This record gives sequence, C-alpha cells and structure tokens, in this order.
Amino acid sequence: MRQFVSELSAAMLRAEKQHGRVNRAQLAKRLNVATGSVYAYLNGTTLPATEVLDRLLLDVRIGREEAKRLAALRDAVQLARLREPGPRLPAGTADLPRDTPHLYGRGAELQRIRTALTGERDAVTLCVVSGLGGVGKTTLAVRAARTLQAEFPDGCLFVNLLGYAAEPVLSPGEAADKLLRQLNIAAAAVPANQDRRTALLRAELRSRSLLLVLDNAFDAAQVEPLLPAEGDCAVLITSRSNLNGLEDARHIRIAPLSARDSVELLDGLTADLAPEQIPDAAQRRLISAQCHGLPVAIRIAAAVLRSEPWPAPADIAVFHDGDRDLESLFEQSVVRLPSDLAGTFTLLGVHPGPAFDPDAAAALAAADHGQIRRQLRRLVEANLLDVALSGRYGYHDLLRAFAERRATTTLGPDVVRQATSRIVGHYLARADAADRLLTPDRHRDGMTPAPSGNPYRYNDYHSAVHDLTANRDNLAAAAHAAFDAGLDAQCWQLAFALREFVFITNDMDLWIETHELGLAAAVRAGNVYAEAITCNNLGLVRLSTGDDTAAARLYERARALFAAIGDAQGEHTTMAHQAWIHVHRGEFEQALQLSTTALAYTTEFGNVRNTAILLRDTANIEVCLGRCTTAVRRLLAAIELFRAIDLHVDEAMACNVLGEAYAGLEMLPEASEAFERATRLGRAADSILEQARGQEGMGRIAAAQSDWPTARRHWRHALTEYLQLGDAQAVDRIRQRMTESPGGRYVQTDHEVRRTS
Repeated sequence: MRQFVSELSAAMLRAEKQHGRVNRAQLAKRLNVATGSVYAYLNGTTLPATEVLDRLLLDVRIGREEAKRLAALRDAVQLARLREPGPRLPAGTADLPRDTPHLYGRGAELQRIRTALTGERDAVTLCVVSGLGGVGKTTLAVRAARTLQAEFPDGCLFVNLLGYAAEPVLSPGEAADKLLRQLNIAAAAVPANQDRRTALLRAELRSRSLLLVLDNAFDAAQVEPLLPAEGDCAVLITSRSNLNGLEDARHIRIAPLSARDSVELLDGLTADLAPEQIPDAAQRRLISAQCHGLPVAIRIAAAVLRSEPWPAPADIAVFHDGDRDLESLFEQSVVRLPSDLAGTFTLLGVHPGPAFDPDAAAALAAADHGQIRRQLRRLVEANLLDVALSGRYGYHDLLRAFAERRATTTLGPDVVRQATSRIVGHYLARADAADRLLTPDRHRDGMTPAPSGNPYRYNDYHSAVHDLTANRDNLAAAAHAAFDAGLDAQCWQLAFALREFVFITNDMDLWIETHELGLAAAVRAGNVYAEAITCNNLGLVRLSTGDDTAAARLYERARALFAAIGDAQGEHTTMAHQAWIHVHRGEFEQALQLSTTALAYTTEFGNVRNTAILLRDTANIEVCLGRCTTAVRRLLAAIELFRAIDLHVDEAMACNVLGEAYAGLEMLPEASEAFERATRLGRAADSILEQARGQEGMGRIAAAQSDWPTARRHWRHALTEYLQLGDAQAVDRIRQRMTESPGGRYVQTDHEVRRTS
C-alpha cells in the first residue's frame, strides 16, 4: 500500500508540473466521489476502486505506461488485503444511535450541516449544532451522519460526551478511549495518560477520512483535545451551549419547531394509536401548542396519549412518560451551571412577565448591572435564555414554566416574596417616573411618596411612553404578582401610576385589569383614600367602554368615600366625572350644573391641570347644548393652560372639541384648522384616538364644503386608526359616511365623549 501511495503521489506531481495543478474538489466531482475520498486515496487510508482509479489516472493525464504500473500495484494491494487475516475495518456507523422516521421541519438545518461538512475545505471542518435541551439536536445529528456516510470513506465515529446528563461528564481522555476502541485500537495499545491518549486519537484520525460526531458536549475545553489537528476528517458537535470558544466552527443554532411542523410530528407519532385514542384535529393543535415546538415535549405527549387522555389544563409536570421527564432534562442544564449562575436562573423564574431587560433582572436579583449583564450573557450562551434585538431577555415557554416551578420549590416562600417585592417595586418605580413626567401637575395628595431613590429618569415624553409600552405585559403581570403576594400598597399605587399612560394609549384592557386589582388591594388594606381614587379612575374606563351603570355605581362610591375622609378635592373631581353619566344619557343641563360646580371649586382651590380639564369638559357639554360661543372661550383658555404645562393629549382633545364648537357656529375654516391641529398633537403625543377624531372631523368639514375626495381621504385615515383601536362603533360610523351620497351641508353628529382626571 505504501508503494502504491508513494508512486501515485509522485505520478500526480509529475503530471501537475506538466499540465498544471489539479483542484482536488473539482477532481472529486468529475470522479463522482467525495472530496475526502480523493485525499484518502493520496494518503493511503482508502484504496480506490478499479474504475475510479482508471478515471483518476485519465483525468490527471498520467502517462500510459505509468498508469499501467499504478493499476498493477493497486491490484496487488487489493489481493494482499484479501489474504490478510483480520484486516482493520472502517469505523462504519455501528455506534450511531438509531435514526428516527419522525423528523419534521429540519430540512433547512440538515442542508446547512451538509454544506458545512462537505464543502471544499483546506482544514478539518467543525460544525456546532446548539440549542435548548430537548430541541432535537442529537436526532438531527444522527440523521445528518447517516445521510453523509458516502462522503466519508472511513465511516463515522460517535460518542456521547454526557455534557448534560445524569451521569458525570466524560473527560477528554475517557472520550478518546471510546473513540479509539471504535477505531479497533486494542485496549493494550491505548495509553493511560490522558494527553497521550488524545494524541494517539489525533494521530489515528490524521490518516483517515471520517465523520466524528461528538454529542452532548459540555464546553469547548471538553471538545478541543479530541479534534483532529489535520487531515480529511469532519467533526459534528452537539451541545446545549453555543461553544463560542470554537471560533473556526460553523455554528448552527436549532430553534423550536413551527406550529405546523409540531402538529405533523404529533400526528406521525400517534398515527398507530387506536381511533378512540387519537384526539381530534383541534385537540391535536392544542396539545402541540402546549409543547411550544419542543420535539421532546411532543414525543412525551404522544407517549402519554398511548395510555391516557391528555390532561387539561396541562403544566410542566405532565411532561413525564416514565422514561423521559422534561423537568429532569431541564434540571441537568441548570445543575451543570456554577452555583451563582444557577441561582440567578432560578431567581429570574420569579419575574412576573414574559420578557425583561437588564434593569429588571438586576432589581430582581439585587445585583449590580455589570454582574447581571455578564450572567445574562452566559445564560444566553447556555441556551437557557433567549435575547431579542431589542435587548430584552426571555425563556422558552416550557423553560419559563420550569424556572417558575424551580423558584417556588427551591427558594422558599420568604425569598420568593422578597424577590417579588423587589420586582414589583421596580415596575412601580418605572411607572411612577413616567407618570410624573407625563402629568407633572397631577393631584397626588394622599399618595405615598414616590419610591425613594427612584433611578428612572426619562429624557422626554416619548421615551416614557415607549418604555411603558415595551413593558406593557410586565406591568399587568406585576399588578397580579403584587396582589397575589399581598403587596397591597404597591398594587393600587401601580394602577394609579399607570392611569395617564393607559389614557394616552387608549389601553382599556390594561386600565381595567390594573384598576380592578388595585381596588381589591385597597379594600383589603383598609385604605379609604386608595379605594376612593381607584373607584374614580375605574369609573372613567367603565364609562368610556359604555357601561354607564357600573360607572355610576363607582362614582357614587368614590364620592361617598371622599366625603367620609373630608377630601373636598376628591369629591369635586368625582362630581365632574358624574357629569358625564348625564351626558351619556342625554341629560345635558344636569351635566352642565355638575361640571360648572366642579369647575368653580377647582378654579379656586385646585391645580392648573384640573382647571384646564374642567374648562374643556364644561365647554364640551355646552357644545352638546348648542352654546358654542361660550364653549369657544372656555376652550381657548383651556388650550393655553394645557400648552403651558405640556399636556399634549389633553390639548389635542381640547382642539377636537374646539373643532366641534366652530362647526356648530358654521365657522368651517376655523373648525378644519382646529381638527388639523388636534391630529398633529395626537400624532406627537402617540394618541391614536385623538388622531382618529381629528381626521374624522376634517372629513366632515370637507364634506360640508362638498370636497368629497378630501373628505374620503381623511375618513380613510380615521378608519385605519379606529380599526387599530378596535372601536367597532366608530368603524361602522365612518364606513357609513363613506358610502353616503355627496351633500353640501355640514351636519353635526354625535361626537365621542371622553375625559381624564
């Protein structure tokens, strides 16, 4: 064999000098063999078949006589091998785990692995497949290895490095021993010393063309001693860690399956069940959705269905089929972490919302920002956290359920309560800082002082709204967490602090959710002021959603509570709100009486903000009564006050009412200008509702002037915005107007009534 290899190499070198260098990868394509096979022929690890050798010699343009001598040598080697007892066999694929017929949704990943391992290469090719435990890395690697057999003439080696298993992690020396045995190296020839053992492995791999599969690696340090230093091998590594230390590797991160692929996998795994055991299509979609794209969870669910119906509701504990346990699988990822990192992972399970930023994580863990950022980075690299482009972190849904359960069972109730108090306090501090920027003149008598040392300072209006919008779900979850933990003061204060934000964004669901919790917390705490102010604010949203009866009950309760504690400011604020019950019922004179009484009080004793609001509200009622001249005077005064204290949404509302007042006076250019100004202010203040009202108003003015193209343009904008808000009544109204026949007379219609306090 050595003589054959030596003469073949020499012949090729002579041919290359005469005809030009041969590209090995292109030669392999012309011979219809793997690139690795060509290198194997030239280093003597593989003997080319007769027909392949003939094509090779012809392609490289080796002389006829030299070609005959090489063919004779090849035949002699083949004959000698046939006579040798016990020849060393290729590694083959005998040690690969069993392939599964149920592999769905991984075609793209398989192609990426194939491209990484079989493309033209000048050195040993490494491919790292990483991802969350249970995402199917080993299954994918086994399928890839089996489909790549033809590319590696000397076969495939496979070893489970036990990086994330119940057993101890394999040392590089132990792994090398297993691999050398697969290479048919006698036990007596394997050195006891780890360094010598791994050196022997590298020496054996140098002369071969094979695929080395290192499954379930813990870190780069475990893998590096096993990697071939040179030659024609390729290495496929799977790990729950991203193994960033292997810089020259191709890194492929495996994501959970799509909803469609999840259902297909579940269907494939349950196809052989009895008809009565197979859930219907809707149930299968529900079960696969509860598995959140994690193949191991889907396989466990299919196994459970073989013996019993799928439980509803399902939690993390149901993913256990006797052989596989999802919690144990996740636990192995956590116990392999350093203790401080495992502690942070568990503590993050207390976080009440779906995703968090480093500020929230630092508050929850009571850690400094530098430390928590390093830990979050490490958890991301271990695929125990995901990170979005926005810099927010979160768990896979099942991993989140595991973290929550681990926190509850391992941290103890006192630690969990303290952590809950810290994270609720964190979100309260953010909401309070935003509220004080959005409404600096808001009446806060009776409120607990702002959280001491509040570190949150928003640069401007938009940054405050943007931050609370990004944390919208966390704020709702924090309210629930506060209530469940008995943190009553934090619960109702969080609702109070969110009041302006939900008004600006028209987030009725968050408004109702937080204020109902806040009201229950205030009652439980026996805080009469908190109960009164929360009733008042909850009444506003109930009225805005059309529930006059509920709003009236809440206002009556709030007014009585304010009277009981001698809070005249609260009483008159509630009186102003009660006026709108009468407006909604068409009782405009009663509404005007209440509103003017409240306005007189706040003008003498209240603050600028409340005075401006009541000027606008009273004018709005006067517009409904047709007293538009008086209304215009009040509105112009209100707009000046709003502008002075930078309440942009309130100013936009006042401009929309001013448009109505001017329209009632048939001052159409002035009305159009007021509506246009309201639209601009609404856009600047992130208020979709006030933009929609302004566009609708401009459309009506254009229609009154018989400018139907302009009217339709404004109404289309209004329609888009009302659809975004989910306001079905307004959508129907706009659509009706867009289908009306053109007319030249302006007709005032009922306008939406909304106010703030």
